[in-house]
Amino acid sequence: MFDQVLQFAAILTNDQLEEVDRFEIRCQCLPWIVPAPMALKVTGVTPDMLDDQNLPGFYDMMSAIRAKLESWGPATYAGYNSMRFDEPLMQRAFWQALHPPYLTVTNGNARMDIFPLVQAASHLYEGVFNYPATPRGRTGFKLDQLAPLNGFAHENAHDALADVEATIFIACILAEKCSELWTANVSSARKSDMASRLVPGEPFLFVEYFINGPSIWWGQRVDQHGASTSAASCLRLDANWNEIFTLDDEALEKRLKASPKPLRDIALNKAPIVLDQTTARRIGYAPEADIHSQSESLASNEEACAKLLQTAAALKEPWPEAEHLEQRIFEGFPSREDSARMEDFHRADWRGKAGLIRTFEDERLQQLAQRIVYASAPETLSEADRTRMAEAIAGRLHDDHADPGLWRTIPQAIEELSEVRGLEDGQAIAADIQRWLSDIARKYPAAIESY
Repeated sequence: MFDQVLQFAAILTNDQLEEVDRFEIRCQCLPWIVPAPMALKVTGVTPDMLDDQNLPGFYDMMSAIRAKLESWGPATYAGYNSMRFDEPLMQRAFWQALHPPYLTVTNGNARMDIFPLVQAASHLYEGVFNYPATPRGRTGFKLDQLAPLNGFAHENAHDALADVEATIFIACILAEKCSELWTANVSSARKSDMASRLVPGEPFLFVEYFINGPSIWWGQRVDQHGASTSAASCLRLDANWNEIFTLDDEALEKRLKASPKPLRDIALNKAPIVLDQTTARRIGYAPEADIHSQSESLASNEEACAKLLQTAAALKEPWPEAEHLEQRIFEGFPSREDSARMEDFHRADWRGKAGLIRTFEDERLQQLAQRIVYASAPETLSEADRTRMAEAIAGRLHDDHADPGLWRTIPQAIEELSEVRGLEDGQAIAADIQRWLSDIARKYPAAIESY
């Protein structure tokens, strides 16, 4: 949430996964961002690259990414573990650059993730992939290990473009040798398509993977919201619903929290692995008679299901109140007027952008706009605004917070360098990073208090 995209790469393919176009871009590091030293070591990003004046700034990079992806669309965006990492990071990056954050799921676009498909294939299609082993002896799924084991020359692992090429390589294997799984996921990548697959009264096979292995179960949707909601409320058909429906309120709440949870919310726009009965039969998972009888029983017990949903809704934890700007992305969409101002902002030159900062109704957008201008053209801001920004950046860089969920500080990065020093070639790399951190600290010195 508090990190920054430094490199982006994507390859456009046709439906046969043959390359049509490719795009790659890097940018400079924002002045308030302290990258993780270990991440710099693993990805090969040097301190000189963070400040390379020949590279675009963050805002210019995000604008270029938006333009390229819109020229490719509508498309289905796929990555490797992208739902957990790349998608949230890119959403926040677009938002912080005053661009529409949900580009991959709007205007006819859709998204999917290759990672859970590879996990599913380890159980549904044994022998298709060679899998690495984790240090604890479990099946591993890391792309930089999986791709070479299956024939991909992955010398530049963790480089964005090389990782995209490796992802396409793995996707080609899935499409060829796990065709039922691949086709089912591609055809339900859009939210509306997934909603049409999750129909109340129709059993489906759900495939997911946990640290101890796969979890495969028959389920059935019970809410009536179609595609108008972000997640479908689904019941596991292997649960004892005759017993659950007789529980008092306290016992029911306890049962809904127990593992495996009998009631699950399945996100409609994250391409979950949901197989209809026909596809499930093709891969050897035909629903047994008790699944159909349980399904029919639930479909006729609307009152009990409604009570169940009501109880489950009351158990949901409220979304925590955001304290910092980066956390406030979900506090609502911009007004129509602010949306128009955002486009005016993108068309304007830097002095024009500076003049538009305080015209936004939403104070979040004012703050984002001021950050953008300060990072790229600070001379267009007033001296008072430049001073406030520099003081805020210094405060963040030298903060003494101990919350791992917040931004990395210079003192924290210096501590993390000890891990880098213990690696091969780590001493020289750590020294370069330490010099860069010292330069940043001199540019934005910590405030000195005296009593």
